Amino acid sequence: MPLTVRNLENLRFSALESAKEEWAQIARRLGGYSDRADTHMVWPLKRDWSGEAADKAQKRMSRLSENLQFGGQECALIQTTLDGAITELRAKQKMLHQALDEATRKGYKVAPTGEVIYVDDGDIPTGDPDAGLPAKEQERRTLEEDIFAVLRDAEEIDARYRVALARLRVGRGLSVNGLESQRDASDISKIAGVAVGLQSTPAKGTDPKKVRDWWKGLSKEEQEEQLALNPSVIGNLDGIPAKTRDKANRVNLDRLIAMHPPGTPMSPGVRRQYEGFQMIKTRVERDSGKEPEPLLLGIGPEGQGRAILSYGDPDTADNVAAYVPGLNTQLRDVGGEDGSRAWNIWDSAQDAGDGSKKTASIVWLGYDAPQSGTDRLSESDISVADRERGQQGGAAFGQFLDGVQATHQGERPHVTAIGHSYGSFTVGQAAQREGGIPADDIILVGSPGTGAQKADQLGVGADHVWAGAAESDPVTHAPSDLELLPGAAIAHFTDPHELHFGQDPASEEFGGRRFDVAFGNPMDSHSNYFDRDKGGDSLGNMGSIVAGHPERVSFQGRR
Repeated sequence: MPLTVRNLENLRFSALESAKEEWAQIARRLGGYSDRADTHMVWPLKRDWSGEAADKAQKRMSRLSENLQFGGQECALIQTTLDGAITELRAKQKMLHQALDEATRKGYKVAPTGEVIYVDDGDIPTGDPDAGLPAKEQERRTLEEDIFAVLRDAEEIDARYRVALARLRVGRGLSVNGLESQRDASDISKIAGVAVGLQSTPAKGTDPKKVRDWWKGLSKEEQEEQLALNPSVIGNLDGIPAKTRDKANRVNLDRLIAMHPPGTPMSPGVRRQYEGFQMIKTRVERDSGKEPEPLLLGIGPEGQGRAILSYGDPDTADNVAAYVPGLNTQLRDVGGEDGSRAWNIWDSAQDAGDGSKKTASIVWLGYDAPQSGTDRLSESDISVADRERGQQGGAAFGQFLDGVQATHQGERPHVTAIGHSYGSFTVGQAAQREGGIPADDIILVGSPGTGAQKADQLGVGADHVWAGAAESDPVTHAPSDLELLPGAAIAHFTDPHELHFGQDPASEEFGGRRFDVAFGNPMDSHSNYFDRDKGGDSLGNMGSIVAGHPERVSFQGRR
């Protein structure tokens, strides 16, 4: 049945508004149920029960939690779809009211079908047909076409949203999964994205302060719609609160995994990413509900894969440590060794403090770390690491730290940037960008150089640049560019502390502070800085720096 003037003119939105709010409440409720299922069933089962029966129970409980989570996502999409329909139809209704008021003001009547009619036959203009269309008739036709256009648009909107809502229906048993939810969100974004303001979302790379202000300026409903339609952007946007990023990225992580069902053919690179996402999910699920709470601040398939994992909430922490791993780091390491290193730093900082301050410790893999192509590390391996990755990574890391400052609540936190291996070059590049980085201390461990010749070039003051360098660590003796040239070994005697990326951070010439670490075995000393047993005082010293207690650091003579 065609839409009439009276249908649109008298359309009341109260019922749609009520339905929208009810779906929003259901979405929140299901999200809460999912969290409760994790907290009171899934995590306790994994911690306290093992065996065949436990495995079956865990599988059932995990599926329940996932169903609740995906159900909440779908209900949020229904809320967003209704909001889009209300917004677009309300705009057309306003346009119709304006056209009807104009027609009345100019002395016309409007039929239910939209035709504009002269009030009296005597109003119909007459005259010489050869003189062209009378102005009065032109006016009538223009008004009529405006009304017809509004009715056509309203019919198209109604049809489009009816299709969208029909797509969001599921059968009995709730078979929704991450991939289906992603497809639904993509469909609704195309249908309702403009109406709900999706185009206002800042692009990646936007100043985190502007992102923060944009997010704060949204209503709670608008924030929920952004999360429902745009989690892949919101979860990876510096300037969005940490817990909001975590909520979005847990959805993103499930979707990235769901893209490759068991048995799907994958290239070696895609398989490495897939396995990395699986390991990160396992770590996050294993540590959720514990102290400190893991927060997934970034996840994505760009390049070799991106992941940012925090132990503790950087928005409320007094001390924030952000660790950048280096050579040969892959996505899986965030779910493995590098995730453990971040936790170890948190634990060490807690030990160094008096318990009155909160710590957040982050592993940041927001760039493509160089890969040597071998499982064995030698001095020459560092030569595969060009400067471009560190420069690009440094810019991204610097912006991430800007985001930490932008979203922090209360007084400015004490921030420590930590770079290991090639990650120390990345941190150094971040610190040397225009404006530097919002950090109080910089720690460089196993470093082949930062690109700087002096510690005070890193912008935090030489006394706040710390180096940990095991004498047996080959990377801290990485040859300079000149030494790599044929016949140029004499360069080593000219400046023995010039490394592959500038002056040795552990050297007298560099001017920083060298803290004590274990001598170590040359085969594994490069990996021992975060190990309580093999690294000597290294981890304890880093914890003291992160906690703001430099007086507790033990020192080692500079080279």
